[in-house]
Amino acid sequence: MGREIENAEQGVKRAWPLVISWVGGVSALIGLFASIAGGVTWFVSHHKQAAERQARMALAQAQARQGEYQASVQTLADILKSNALYRPALDQQLNTAMLWVEDFHVATRSDQNSAELAAPALDQILAILDSGLVRTKGSQAADVQAHIGWAHWLNQKIAEREFSSVAEQDLRSALTADPSNVYANGMLGNWMLQNGGSLTEAVQHFNVAVSTGKARPFVRALQLGGLIGLDEKGARTELMKIANDMRKSNETIDNHYRKSILDTCFDPIITDHGELLECLSAVPPDEAWKTYLWLDNKPRDGQSDSLVHDFVEANLFEITGKKQESLVKYRLLRQELNNGSGTMKNSVDAAITRLSSN
Repeated sequence: MGREIENAEQGVKRAWPLVISWVGGVSALIGLFASIAGGVTWFVSHHKQAAERQARMALAQAQARQGEYQASVQTLADILKSNALYRPALDQQLNTAMLWVEDFHVATRSDQNSAELAAPALDQILAILDSGLVRTKGSQAADVQAHIGWAHWLNQKIAEREFSSVAEQDLRSALTADPSNVYANGMLGNWMLQNGGSLTEAVQHFNVAVSTGKARPFVRALQLGGLIGLDEKGARTELMKIANDMRKSNETIDNHYRKSILDTCFDPIITDHGELLECLSAVPPDEAWKTYLWLDNKPRDGQSDSLVHDFVEANLFEITGKKQESLVKYRLLRQELNNGSGTMKNSVDAAITRLSSN
């Protein structure tokens, strides 16, 4: 009996390590399965978060394309709440803020103050641009610096909160970093024209901006917006050169600018003889006529439009030395105008007298 008990005890002793080993193996398997399950859960969660993030990034891009810049910036801010250092969202937010600056405007009702509405939006923009400037380098940093300068100018012009030279300083700092920067040159050129600066220097900045071939529609808007309505000798010359260049390059021109150039350069009611000659002499004669027709591309609306065309053509004949062709054109115009009165008739009479006495 004692022998049997001893053998049983020895059997238990031999089996116990096996049991312990089996239990350990089961525990290890349970741990492995738990790890795998946890990994799968993490992977599924991570994949879901990544998909949601990409969907929000796509939404922000679509909002920016539609000009909903503030909504786009907010969508990207929501992404950054969970990961403040997510670089794609930071970069996209910075680019959107710059687009917002370029197309900044405030829609107001009659009972609203545009300055009060612009102020918080510009604060939001400047915070993003200032943060972006810290993490950018080279030409990209110059882009951001220029947009910071333009935002400060908007802060002064629209929000009415700044009355210093911060805008100009930022724009010139951007030029120091990158002399050929398209934004710094275009924005500084426009800023100068709006603030009584040198037309010659402004034109030089615009020329550099155009020569880069970048952001062409924005640069053209800065050029035309700065020159239209500028009552300074040489401004009409530059307007005509820009229009001629845009025509030859097959660029699109906004109808608002198209009409403004026609009114500024070719309207016989508001444009005197000297101003008309300045416009027609800005480019070669054949190009001047083509550009005039390119600008005035709408169907002729009755006799009045035809008379204006004939009047412009008669002036073009005159400045190119075609005296007889010009005089014939003016006399035909005089007959069509009959015995009426008005600015065009006075101009035609003056032209006939001028050419007949030579």
